[in-house]
Amino acid sequence: MINALEEVVTATYRGLRERDADFCRCQQCEDDVILLAMNNARPRYVGEAPLGAAVTRVALAQDGAKAEIAVLVIEAMKKVRTRPRHGSVTTPGYNEPVESDDAA
Repeated sequence: MINALEEVVTATYRGLRERDADFCRCQQCEDDVILLAMNNARPRYVGEAPLGAAVTRVALAQDGAKAEIAVLVIEAMKKVRTRPRHGSVTTPGYNEPVESDDAA
């Protein structure tokens, strides 16, 4: 069983990222955007039955679903751009730099 939404969210993110030259392309930012978007979307699980998987994928390919997913991804990109977690030591859950003891 997989969440078919993951494929669509990932593809949508990569397409939007290509249109935004300033957005960070590191793996941490990509993962954060995809996870944020997926956590805010209704999961769409598919099993091994080919018909069920096909129906779900067709539903996700509809314009309304694509627009909904694009909005979720854009919102996630805004959040990640505002508070990226790459490149610095962070406090879990708060994403604020930890003061180093040897910074004196």
